[in-house]
Amino acid sequence: MSARILVIDDEPAIRRTLERALQSLNYEVVSAGDPHLAYAMLDEMNVDLVLLDLHLQQISGDVLFLALVRCWPRLRGRVILMTGDTFAEKDHWPQELVSCPTLLKPFTLETLGNAVRAALAVAEEEKRANGHA
Repeated sequence: MSARILVIDDEPAIRRTLERALQSLNYEVVSAGDPHLAYAMLDEMNVDLVLLDLHLQQISGDVLFLALVRCWPRLRGRVILMTGDTFAEKDHWPQELVSCPTLLKPFTLETLGNAVRAALAVAEEEKRANGHA
């Protein structure tokens, strides 16, 4: 079974591009253009990984990240941040946010695939280490 990835980005063209790219890498992809839809989707289904844009119109991606991992602790270690800013990291970010992998836009399909595979591998290793085989 392939991993299910949730893409959260408020730009429709970027969402569609990421959906197609991830599907070409044999992942199941669902996407949301706003935080409310993302919440509803996470209430209804499990996802293995979240790709989260840091610059959403309705809420800052760093704030949304903190809300997501508090509501769904299983997402801790399963989020990749995306940004076009070269200086995305903020001084006030907690360690759990700073430790998230970050993709700098624009990125290649190869970079996306490598980041997703690495994040899923780390998450699976942590799952095994915690006895959840």
